[in-house]
Amino acid sequence: MNVINMRLSSGGSKIRGYFDVQTVEGITVKGFKIAEGPTGLFVGMPSEKDKNGKWWDKVIMPKEMKDGLANLALQEYEKLERAGSVPDSGSATAPEAPF
Repeated sequence: MNVINMRLSSGGSKIRGYFDVQTVEGITVKGFKIAEGPTGLFVGMPSEKDKNGKWWDKVIMPKEMKDGLANLALQEYEKLERAGSVPDSGSATAPEAPF
């Protein structure tokens, strides 16, 4: 799996960045977020709000896979913050991921 199109967010929001994920089969899932929470940075799944105002994840994955994706994305985010620039798409790769 590749983290692609990592974009840092500007402004006073708790959202620090956005990124997409591409599977080894070439499927791209858009809309992942890196956000600042009470205990630090975390990765948010693509989500949508229902008519009652509740947010629902649009992508469901096993905890182990989500943790691996979060580690990969946060490493890429930290590299971007240190460099102050956006790298080419697909710069972060997890070849051992099942998709």
